[in-house]
This record gives sequence, C-alpha cells and structure tokens, in this order.
Amino acid sequence: MRISSALLPLLATTQTCLGFILSPSSSHSSRSSLRCPIPTRTNIQSSSSSSSLSVSAASTEVGAPGTADLPWSELGFEFRPTKSHLKMVYKDGEWGEAELVESPYLSIHIGATALHYGQSCFEGLKAFAHEDGSVNMFRPDENAKRINNSGDRVMMPKIPVDTFIKACNDVVKDNIAYVPPYGSGGALYLRPLLFGSGPKIGLQPAEEYTFIVLVIPVGDYYKGGLAKPVDGLIVEDYDRAAPLGVGAAKVAGNYAADLIPNMEAKKKGYPICLYLDAATHTMVEEFSTSNFIGIDNEQKRFVTPSSPSVLPSITNKSLQTLAKIEGMTVEQRDIMIEELGHFDEAIACGTAVVVTPVGSLARLGEDGEETSKFQFSEDVGVTTRTLYDQVRSIQNGEVEDKHNWNFKVE
Repeated sequence: MRISSALLPLLATTQTCLGFILSPSSSHSSRSSLRCPIPTRTNIQSSSSSSSLSVSAASTEVGAPGTADLPWSELGFEFRPTKSHLKMVYKDGEWGEAELVESPYLSIHIGATALHYGQSCFEGLKAFAHEDGSVNMFRPDENAKRINNSGDRVMMPKIPVDTFIKACNDVVKDNIAYVPPYGSGGALYLRPLLFGSGPKIGLQPAEEYTFIVLVIPVGDYYKGGLAKPVDGLIVEDYDRAAPLGVGAAKVAGNYAADLIPNMEAKKKGYPICLYLDAATHTMVEEFSTSNFIGIDNEQKRFVTPSSPSVLPSITNKSLQTLAKIEGMTVEQRDIMIEELGHFDEAIACGTAVVVTPVGSLARLGEDGEETSKFQFSEDVGVTTRTLYDQVRSIQNGEVEDKHNWNFKVE
C-alpha cells in the first residue's frame, strides 16, 4: 500500500493511527514488529538561507518533525506523553523482536530484580530537527557502549550496538511529530532503560530482561539557551558513590542516593551540588547529574576529574574534542578542592543542558552558614560560551559535522 507524502504529517500526529505499516503476520494491537534500516551518520553543512522549515523528500519518508499540537516555545525539561515507546525482551539467552507500544504503562512481575535489587540502568540522548527537515540523533553509538558498560557492572545482557541504534531510530521515527521543529531550541529526549524483569527472590541476576526506549519533547533547559551562572554547594555530609562501587555505571540507585542532598541544597538556595571523593573528601568528583569541568583561560587548560567513581560523560567527551581543536590542553586527573580557586570558569556538563555555567561553589559549616566560597565568572564565560555554541551548532546541523556525531533517522 502506498501513502501519499502529503498524508504523512497527518499520520504522524494522529494518536489512533500507527504511523507505520503492519505486516500480515503482525498483531493488530497497538504493537508492531520493526523492520527498518539502521540509521546512517550524516555529514551536513547547512547552505539554506531560508528561516522557514522545508521538508525534503528524504524527511517525508519518516514524516515531518514538529507537527504535533504542542506549545513548542513553552517546553521545559519535564515528562510529556507521546505516541509510543519501544520495547524488547531478553529471555532464553537472546533478544526478541522490538515492538512499538502505545500504552505508557508496563506490566512487571512482583519478583522482578529491578524492584528488589536495583538491577537497572539507563541512558539519555537527544534527537534534533535540522533546517532541511531531517532528524538526527547525537552520538547514539556512545550511549550504546555506555549502557553495556553499566549493564556489565550489574550482570545484565549486552545490547548489540546496531540493535540499540536501530531501536532509537525506530522510536524517534514513530514519534517524529513530537520532535521540536528546527529553530525552537528544543529536542526529542530519548531515555533508554534496561532492567531485570524476571523474578528472583535470592540475590542473583534475573533470567529475563526488558529494554525500553521512551521519548519526550523537551525545550531549552534554561529559557533562551545558555543561562546565567548558578550557585553550587559542595556536599560534605553525603557521598554520591563508593570508591569501588558503581559510580562509573549509570545505574538507577546512583540517582536515588542524591535525592536528599539535592533537595536540601535547593531549599538552601543552591540549585546544583558538587560531590567530593568518598574516601578522603579532599578531591572533586562530580555534580549530582553532571561532570565537573574547570577552565583556566590564562593557561588554556580544560581540567576534569579522573576517578573510577565518576560516570564517563558523552557530553564531556565531545567538549574535550572541541577544546583541543580550540588549542586548549585537556587534563583528566585528580582535582584537589583548593585548586577550585585557580579556575576562571566552572562547568557542569550533561545531555540535558550541554553545559551549565557555575558562578560559585560554597562550603557550609555545621550551623548551615557559608564558611568559604570559590567564585568563578559572574557571567557566562567566553570558553563556556564557545564550547556550548559549537556543540549546539553541530547538533542542529548548522555547521559541518566533521566528527560524524550525527546519525540521521531513517
């Protein structure tokens, strides 16, 4: 059956339509087996001077982004319902076929190891609309590698890299209408999640696992893009991760440990927390959900902690590549607390925001009052701005993708 390209935007925005073709052997429920080509990397340099969104012939094959009825200019970083999520189940030693499921609920066994023993890990990445109407995911191959590293740490099966990328491609394609349009500042946030869904009551890995990818349209984390520097708090009465624990894995429990200190810090007026090494409390590790970067503009140094308790950030890895191109020396090493006073700019980096400029980092006494404060740039620093603009330009397809970081959704 052929579908006119003029009907595709309508199909993409109609909740009761599947937006893809069921094979004769497929179930006639809200699920479908996926058979799509693996996405290809893109190397695009924008040459169009038009500010309006033009949908190319290639983009109409997957539908037009930004056609859902949403207030694109008002999006924040929060959950919003979309058309579907993708689901795969591992049992009997192999992964089953992927399904697109429209219900936002999961049916899970009461004995699932994810519920009892925290056998769960996740990822975060984004897909962006480009001016030519195409949609591209940013570095999903790196997320595939990292979720497998996390899964290894808690004894879960590997997801082949091509399978992971194809799963992300297919769920974006099915939710193409929810990709914020080019120029809106937004993106489609992907949350891949792998967890033990089989029952075990004794402490041991499950025999069944579920992998899902849900998607959410999000706007700029801060309205208008890069925000004014925020004040941070150095956390000294809690630890994020043990030295030989799971700090380098993106497991769910790492984030649960941050809930109390994070909420307490926000009540005191500090929107971001910086953790120290758990063994000595003398070295910088990372922020609640972001890596730490210190910038020394005079010496042209980009400094970030090297610790087995720190989650390797894909955003940090990207920024390091760009910093080297800018002529900076990239140093991954131990950072003593006292060295914070030598940095001109401090950055928290991660998928949600790319970079958050940090204006200060305070230490509190037992009475809750500030005993000392490390002060950085009062405005967005020149290096922070440069690196942010370069990453966003690549993600939006506005400059040539010399590093092959973008994967076109097909």
